[in-house]
Amino acid sequence: MKTKSYKKYSPSLTAVVLFSIFFSLFSLAAYAQDFSSIDTDLQTLENLLNDTIANTVEQQRLLEDLKANLQESGNLISNYENIITEQENLLKDLREQLNAMYETFTTQSALSAKSELRLKRWRTFTLAAIPATAVISSLYWLR
Repeated sequence: MKTKSYKKYSPSLTAVVLFSIFFSLFSLAAYAQDFSSIDTDLQTLENLLNDTIANTVEQQRLLEDLKANLQESGNLISNYENIITEQENLLKDLREQLNAMYETFTTQSALSAKSELRLKRWRTFTLAAIPATAVISSLYWLR
């Protein structure tokens, strides 16, 4: 009876086995096609990652250059602030010197005005005293 049952199921068993083999081969072919597209996608992803890394490295270099430029600019600004502070101090000293010169000029002007007043008095006195002395002397000699 075993032979009969084997013969009874043999075409369907053969069909199932053939279907299983065909499905396995078809699945492998489908996966192979998917693997090639996955390989292409992975290659594209790898290229994209390499480009991203290269861009990141370039951006890092640019950032370092920018930091160096900012540091240099900060140093220049600090130097300019020092120069401006020195110039402000020089201007303060100059202002003090000008104020001292103005005070000296004012004092000299006042002394000059007093001196002119004394000179005017002496001139007046001399112009009046010389003829008076001459008159007094001539009177004294005439006696």
